[in-house]
Amino acid sequence: MSDDPLRQVAVRFGPRRALIDRGEGFWVSWFSLDDLAQTWTATFRRRGLQPGERVAVAEPAGVRFAALLFACIRTGAALVPLDPRAPATVIERVLADSRPRLIIRDGEIEDLSDPASGSEGDACVLYTSGTTGIPKGVRLTLDNLLASARGCREQLGSGSDDRWLLCLSPHHVGGLAIFLRAADANQPMITLDSFREEEVLRAVADEHVTLLSVVPTMLSRLLRAGGAEALSGLRAILVGGAPASAEHVREWDRMGLPVCPTYGLTETCSQVATIPPGRAGELAGTAGLVGPHARVELDPAPEFGAGVGEIVVSGPAVSPGYLNPEIRPAPGPEGFHTGDLGRLDDGVLTVIGRRDDGIVTGGESVQPEEVEAVLRRHPAVVDVAVAGRPDPEWGEVVCAWVVTGSPLAESELDSFCREHLTGPKIPRRWTRVEELPRSAGGKLLRRSL
Repeated sequence: MSDDPLRQVAVRFGPRRALIDRGEGFWVSWFSLDDLAQTWTATFRRRGLQPGERVAVAEPAGVRFAALLFACIRTGAALVPLDPRAPATVIERVLADSRPRLIIRDGEIEDLSDPASGSEGDACVLYTSGTTGIPKGVRLTLDNLLASARGCREQLGSGSDDRWLLCLSPHHVGGLAIFLRAADANQPMITLDSFREEEVLRAVADEHVTLLSVVPTMLSRLLRAGGAEALSGLRAILVGGAPASAEHVREWDRMGLPVCPTYGLTETCSQVATIPPGRAGELAGTAGLVGPHARVELDPAPEFGAGVGEIVVSGPAVSPGYLNPEIRPAPGPEGFHTGDLGRLDDGVLTVIGRRDDGIVTGGESVQPEEVEAVLRRHPAVVDVAVAGRPDPEWGEVVCAWVVTGSPLAESELDSFCREHLTGPKIPRRWTRVEELPRSAGGKLLRRSL
């Protein structure tokens, strides 16, 4: 493919080291990664995979994941990355919604029945939080991914010795985006199969890392593990996925950390705005400068304050839509109404909160209705409400207010949630109440909790 970034970088820089897989303990050149991607492409074609169909991949970040991603691009299929550690019920729900033709786990490939015919041109489908029973599968094209990668390069700059360290999961846009950034800019990448503080800091030291992407909670954990000196030697640390307070940003800047807070969404293929390297102290408390690949407008919301509006993003990195066309508001050619409120001053975006009740905890988006639906399935739960509350480490944490019909230990509710929800969606705080605040029409008054 003429627009295949892996093929292009392999042709120009083939022998150069491309990906160092710390989880598996080996590295590959661009030539070798290109060959592996082509091998998977041939396998897909022998299986009869057609353009527009989907391939579910339950693999950690590493060489195999990279080869599968680019094989899907070459085949015209959409990769659907799954979290290998997610509960079975979560994976089953994603599979039921995306209806892939194939699924790959631990390198083993399996044909699935009743595959869907998708939209040709989709390179991947990433799942972000949805309301009860309606998973939000975000479609992203190769053009979306490349526009985002090139916008990131312009926002952070580019050095001849740059190397990305990937410690985010590739089933989230912030992790998957690094594969495209690396290939498009001929920047070697180092992958870890999970986030562990000591492993991240060891990789930074061993592999001459210059670029790192984390959520605020990860950065706090790395600093508590004694990583300030090692991290101060990087060229840029993207900090996104959740808001970072102005106080934290200024503190990190005083410590000599090259932090670059950023704002983006799955629907906008990661970054929309970023504080450039060296300007964290000056722009602390903002999301930074809107990138060259994004256009931001504000839909006025004067009830939240003068100059405040809902952030609407358009441009080449915005998703063409969700798998489920009934979900609204949806991204598309006209842009995406994010539900986030903000101000815009001379190209600098400040995000001030949510227009709805979504929760962002440690970089993960959580919809309260999804957690409530799980808890209502417990036989002792009569009524339940979920909301986010501020937390100095996680930004927000998920909290639950529960009405029960019989005595029930918090540990039992916690265990029940862990069977059906991923970690960030499990409530951290529990409150027993006699009744929940509701309007005369029975609507939950979530803001009164």
